[in-house]
Amino acid sequence: MKRNLKKIKRRKNCFNVFMLSCFNDRGFGVLEVVVVAGIIVIGLLPLVALVMQSVTSSQVNKNKLIAVMLAQEGIELVRNRRDSNWQNSVSWAEMTANPVAANGLKGDGNYRVENNSGVISFADVTGVSDANARLIIDGDGVYRHSGAGEQTPFYRLMEAGNSASCLESECLIATSTVQWQERGGTKNYSITVEMYDWR
Repeated sequence: MKRNLKKIKRRKNCFNVFMLSCFNDRGFGVLEVVVVAGIIVIGLLPLVALVMQSVTSSQVNKNKLIAVMLAQEGIELVRNRRDSNWQNSVSWAEMTANPVAANGLKGDGNYRVENNSGVISFADVTGVSDANARLIIDGDGVYRHSGAGEQTPFYRLMEAGNSASCLESECLIATSTVQWQERGGTKNYSITVEMYDWR
């Protein structure tokens, strides 16, 4: 009798929402487990989505940073050629006259430019998506157009030209464009500078 009274008191004092564990002291009810699992899943879904978005954004930002640096490197290589020509007494006209020669970049055209062990070289390409404009990464982690290495998704094109405000005898407009494929689309990044014959 006393045992039955204890059970009745326990049941009366039980205010569980689902009233399942009041009658079964051995564990959780199925409905409780389903509700708790649902709450956990609903709580974790935004966290998983946030992590996935963060990973995707990280890759996008990495590629954009690489593209910016490759475009800047292209401009710096042309600027280095201009400065080297001045040190070697090569005239401005000679630099802007011949695109593939050792001395420079002609006024109008599309080129690839690279630094091979301190030697800056130019080669004709038809456009930014030309196979010859594709960059590889060698075993030392250096991006280049030729040699052995792993192909990258990046292409670099140097465009040289003049405008009405920039006469060929005074300056050269150089544009470095980097193109890459990302998430099913084509991305581009360009830098344009005017280089002057200030010597």
